[in-house]
Amino acid sequence: MSTDPSPRLVLQQGGVIGAFLGGAVKSLLPRRGGLDHSEIVRTTPPPSRELLRAYAAWSNAPAGRYDDALPPHFVAAQVALPVISALTARSPYPLLGVLNQGIHLGVYHSIPASARLTVRGHLVDASDDGYRARIHSALTVGTPDLPLAMELDAYAAVVLQRRPGGASGPHEEVAFETIGRWQPGADEGRKFFYLTGDFNPIHTWQAFARRTRFRGCIMHGFGGFAQAFEAIRSAGHDIADIDVKFVRPLPLPGPEVLIQVAATVDSSGRYALRLTDASGSVYHAGSFLPGGARQKPKTVTPAPL
Repeated sequence: MSTDPSPRLVLQQGGVIGAFLGGAVKSLLPRRGGLDHSEIVRTTPPPSRELLRAYAAWSNAPAGRYDDALPPHFVAAQVALPVISALTARSPYPLLGVLNQGIHLGVYHSIPASARLTVRGHLVDASDDGYRARIHSALTVGTPDLPLAMELDAYAAVVLQRRPGGASGPHEEVAFETIGRWQPGADEGRKFFYLTGDFNPIHTWQAFARRTRFRGCIMHGFGGFAQAFEAIRSAGHDIADIDVKFVRPLPLPGPEVLIQVAATVDSSGRYALRLTDASGSVYHAGSFLPGGARQKPKTVTPAPL
């Protein structure tokens, strides 16, 4: 079970909550013309020590790991979230129907916990096939001293109607090793809301969630991502690059989740990653590149503020 963060922390989530509310309203208004691909730039102050310590503890990071640096998954789940929300609201789909579907995170530099952060992002694509809409946003995060510390791609989806069939293809069998375990409780969505400001009612409001196709609350995808990231770190791997798809919603309360990794069979140096349970249901799946083999970052020319 995860730690129980203080409800007072939600008072520090005004920027995220405001961005969600504004995006939700904007997504309901009529649109004219095509997609807006222009860049959004936002600068934010560093998070409080109280928030950072509570988030790290909930993520099962050992004490001291993030005394001087921000967890990369915190940057994605909280710092970049207002920009992700604003970009998603530019799509022609209602924001409250959006579910995160995955994330790619490239980590080039450790971000000091005391640094002022600049997030830049643009909407790459928002389209659908009649059954499911897919939304792709691309962002970079930097500081005054590190203009490109991280980059991330956020993927979201909106189910428009049930797709016929729905059977998934075969999965390659690899020898996975369990490196961590996590069992989310019934109120895990509320806890993550306190820590990030993501109040989507599908994660936090049972009365609403029971009326959806999920028949109850489900865990934030970024929450499971944070647990997996920290289990990988605790198993002895730094992470230079990680790519995770949120395959299946994790119900709340949830089963015990096994966090597993496996060396891939190719020469990429990446490890396979998955979150699964004792029945074999896979909730997250992806891969990561250990920190000793960093990829070359993109060339980025910062736009004037």
